[in-house]
Amino acid sequence: MPSRRTSALYRAASTATLFTTGLLSKLFLYSTQRTTVEGLPAFLKLLEAHRRNADRGLLTVSNHKSVLDDPLLWGTLPLRLLHPSTTRHSLGSADICFTSPLTSAFFTLGQVHRTYRLHKSPQDGGLFQPTLNSLPTAVLSPPHAGWVHIFPEGRVHQHPQHQMRYFKWGVSRLILEASAAPVVVPMFVVGLEAVMAEDRGWPRCLPRMGKSVKIVFGDPAQDELWSDVREEWQKLWLREGGGRVEDSEVLRTGKEAVQLRIETTRRVREEVVKLRRRLGYPEEESGAGDPVTYRFPGMDAKQGKLSDGSMVEDT
Repeated sequence: MPSRRTSALYRAASTATLFTTGLLSKLFLYSTQRTTVEGLPAFLKLLEAHRRNADRGLLTVSNHKSVLDDPLLWGTLPLRLLHPSTTRHSLGSADICFTSPLTSAFFTLGQVHRTYRLHKSPQDGGLFQPTLNSLPTAVLSPPHAGWVHIFPEGRVHQHPQHQMRYFKWGVSRLILEASAAPVVVPMFVVGLEAVMAEDRGWPRCLPRMGKSVKIVFGDPAQDELWSDVREEWQKLWLREGGGRVEDSEVLRTGKEAVQLRIETTRRVREEVVKLRRRLGYPEEESGAGDPVTYRFPGMDAKQGKLSDGSMVEDT
């Protein structure tokens, strides 16, 4: 008997959810906002090649500007691609997206995977929760290598100069632990922070219209960018018996494993920074990508305005 996720009924419901959400996102982006997109033809060509020959996964990473980034980003795609086999998998907070049977069904059908935030769910959250344990092999590895999109900042971050927070290490797991290195495509988004500004007034639940939105698809990162860190990870993993990462203290918290995650995450963030730089924004302030910066007084809030003028919201 086919599993629930591969049954004809499930796939039909998932297709309907993805198509309808994508269509509404497209209508919103192009009829209520002033939307421009860069790099889309090359990305669509990459998606088509991936669909024909999914010998390794596709990983897109971007800054996180509003609570509507996903699904609005995918309103840029042709409707023919709004299908389970050609649409991204993404992550969604359990305490926001999976709070009732209805929302749980909607987000699951929309290929959103349940994740837990550490400060909300200390026992279930963190780097080694079930979704992060399974994604590298279940979605990003052959023979059914798919597409995962991730917002490595981990929360909405609305900086006046579109500066980014530090990236969390989950993105490094997706690169280091997939059986084949995924194709990594950086993205950069500007303008959705005006559509759903964190300091917006009444009616707070409604997005604002007539804003200038820019969505940039970058070129795929060179495979050589990950070759050395993946090679070192593979050696470490084999020394530890080649088993589940979450079962090995060395692979979870060992110095070598931690350093590989730090370096991989730094390289991912730099690929996104390059797009920000290309758009002409000033260089980031010192410490922008350093987790220590966000432990300083005024910078450690979970919600609201930070001392550098940013607005943040857990998502």
